[in-house]
Amino acid sequence: MSARRAELEARARDAEKTAASKLSHASAALNAAIDSVELYMQALRLADTPAERKRLDAKCKELLHTAEQLKLAVDRTTVHPVSTRKLTTREQIIILEGSKLNGFVFKPWTQLPLKDEFELNDGQLLFSDSPVLSLSDAQREVFDGWKRPKEALKLLNLDVNGQDLPTEPTMTVEQGKVDLIQDLTSDCSVVASLCAGSACIERGLVKVCDTCLYPYDEKKQTVVLSPNGKYILKLYFNGCWRRVEIDDLLPTSTKGRVLYVVDRSHPGLLWPALLEKAYLKVRGGYDFPGSNSGTDLGVLTGWIPQQVFLHDSDVEPEALWTELSRAFESGQILLTLGTGKLSRREQKQLGLAAEHDYAVLDMKESNGFREMLIKNPWADGDVWKGASRKKPHPHHHEDEHYPVLPPMNDSDEMLPGSFWMNLDSIFQHYENLYINWNPAIFCNRYDHHFSWTLSQRQPLSHILDNHPQFTVRAAANSEMWVLLNRHFRTGDYTRANSSKNGYISLYLYDQSAYRVLSSSGPRIRGPFVDSPNTILKFEAVAGRSYTVVVVQQDLPAGKHNFTISLFSNVEAAFQEAVSQMARKQSLTAAWTRACAGGSSDSPTFLINPQFRIKLDTEQKVAALLKVIGPDGTPSPTSDIHVKLHIMASDGNRIRRLRLRDTVAHSGDYQRASAIVEKVLSPGLYTAICSTFEEKELSTFSLDFYSDSTATITQLPSEGSGRLKITPPLPGLEPGRNRYLAPITVARLNKVTFVGRQLQRWPTSSLFKLSVEQGQGPYKTVLADSGIDESDFLPISTGLLIEDLNLLPSMHAPGTGGLWLVLERLAQGTENRGEAEKVNITLYAEDAIDM
Repeated sequence: MSARRAELEARARDAEKTAASKLSHASAALNAAIDSVELYMQALRLADTPAERKRLDAKCKELLHTAEQLKLAVDRTTVHPVSTRKLTTREQIIILEGSKLNGFVFKPWTQLPLKDEFELNDGQLLFSDSPVLSLSDAQREVFDGWKRPKEALKLLNLDVNGQDLPTEPTMTVEQGKVDLIQDLTSDCSVVASLCAGSACIERGLVKVCDTCLYPYDEKKQTVVLSPNGKYILKLYFNGCWRRVEIDDLLPTSTKGRVLYVVDRSHPGLLWPALLEKAYLKVRGGYDFPGSNSGTDLGVLTGWIPQQVFLHDSDVEPEALWTELSRAFESGQILLTLGTGKLSRREQKQLGLAAEHDYAVLDMKESNGFREMLIKNPWADGDVWKGASRKKPHPHHHEDEHYPVLPPMNDSDEMLPGSFWMNLDSIFQHYENLYINWNPAIFCNRYDHHFSWTLSQRQPLSHILDNHPQFTVRAAANSEMWVLLNRHFRTGDYTRANSSKNGYISLYLYDQSAYRVLSSSGPRIRGPFVDSPNTILKFEAVAGRSYTVVVVQQDLPAGKHNFTISLFSNVEAAFQEAVSQMARKQSLTAAWTRACAGGSSDSPTFLINPQFRIKLDTEQKVAALLKVIGPDGTPSPTSDIHVKLHIMASDGNRIRRLRLRDTVAHSGDYQRASAIVEKVLSPGLYTAICSTFEEKELSTFSLDFYSDSTATITQLPSEGSGRLKITPPLPGLEPGRNRYLAPITVARLNKVTFVGRQLQRWPTSSLFKLSVEQGQGPYKTVLADSGIDESDFLPISTGLLIEDLNLLPSMHAPGTGGLWLVLERLAQGTENRGEAEKVNITLYAEDAIDM
């Protein structure tokens, strides 16, 4: 074997090993496989014997097959799934509404830009966008005008390690790492995002921003300079990919400060500043206060944003590291970190800035040590004091308070402002981890676009009747991701409104194919986030239906547009949820001075508003009670606590309360609203709406959900249409267990007698109310309050004699007279020594003398 052929085969084997050891790095493995094939083919030409030629030919074919498989893997990591569902007219309008933002129009992306859009014809001026983007107060103080890149480069004042400053802008660099920094800009999240993306590209993995900036040279596979100064970017926001046009004018400073993102190692590199400008145009200008890097990268790349609260007790560092490290190695995620509030002393001691975003450039694990290489995007930013600029010995600790763990790849040069931090310290000192996932890890995507109009009054927190809801059903067991994106609106997320943007979340309900009314019992209750996106992940069981509910807190009043997306690797159904109950009936009533009876513990509970329910078939029903404010909308801030009972009845008012008649209730008294959901048999029922305190006055609505055959109507108030009479009867003193009151009527009179206690005793006596004709051994009991073979009842149940017809002849001479009799069987043990007073109320057609 010749020395040349031996060298070629040795190099080919090295490349083959590289391809085999980096199968998770699809792009790097593909390049290594191609190099190996080329080297083996060169060796094949130098082979001396048929056996050697056969061996090398087989090796070439084997590696060609490997390269083909890796090519598929590379394609798999760059092709994003697309929702193919046809949009409704309403959704198309929402997408068009999302085009108008901050005084600009960003049309949906429909085709690649034409080459002539970037040509500069004779006599034509360079492209200038209008209006110009706004600057922050600090930037305006040193602003020296908008200048083209070549002019702006002359004004740079950067330490570039002794290198000559470039005189011409460029879109590519031949060697060296990209070192993006911010100076006099407030968009740390944007710069951190660009740092994380460029680091992923440098590792030879997925080109996260590939073909998002035009003009683009397809042959060279690179962005090129625009002859006329116009650039077009493809960014994802407000429900779709959109076309963002910018010029190449950059803000310059009178004092050498840099007002845009710049590569410290290659100051002439232009694409980072263009990406930044396009994004800031979308977000309102250079005075954009920054958001979070997850949101920024979602717009720049279309990658799925996820926010992890590192201080959440549910986050397990071990499991999180395992998940992230695998995805990071294959280039399927971008990572950034965010600090929370830190005092000045803490910032100085730690070397970390408060409420600041950092880029994660690398992550390594060796001998149990887990670390991330983190970069502060500020040009002169501090680095974590627990880190060493030089990578230490594996067992060396420079400071007992800040132990330095051993990073790997000791030969690597670290960029200024970058440092290694161990996992425990990351969890201790950072508040948020932002992950952006390559959507190409999924095969399927399903999008829905919807609007949600909120009034000045916020929705009731535990009632979901007006919340957007969607159902998910998977064809096979698989993990499902649901991403909610709130569309940007003009004026949102500005410095003036930085604390007024509200919060959004997603709830998941199991084994439900329909809309959910009550917020209780979710399988997953997602965190509330103040960013415009949030994600919900869950394992779906084949054929089982789930309901996803959009929830918010303190969103500004008005119309909000959203896009909700389902990502999966199996076929799935994803659609708007429908109500299980086809019919909704809404009634409005009020607690007035005459009918605000208080809670079920109150003696006057049964005077509360009541409603008749009629069901012809067994079915699930729901009743939703809501306190209404003066403007006619639900009042979540009301201090009135309410409850809803559904009682078995004959469909009439409940005048005495028995616990066994309670079919369903809404649980404890809750602020401003209550809900009951129950499967009921055919028949008649009575619903009672009550407040916790007596005499709490308010209007309320009662929504009743059922099938088409059920009805609900309000019942007349107690004694409606009759004369109410409350005779001044004495209480039963100790030792006295009976009293009588004579009754006199002038004509035929239908009378209802109701007896209720005036105050609640811990241990109730047993009472009976009766109407008797005459007294003594020959008396006649015309009616009494006994029920179910029980003559004497606890007063808490209520005493009732209903619709008794009384005639004047019943108390004529010789009859012994008519008497209302109250009897007590035994006095309650808790109230011995005190009189027990019972309130007797008569509802009559005409006057009665007692």
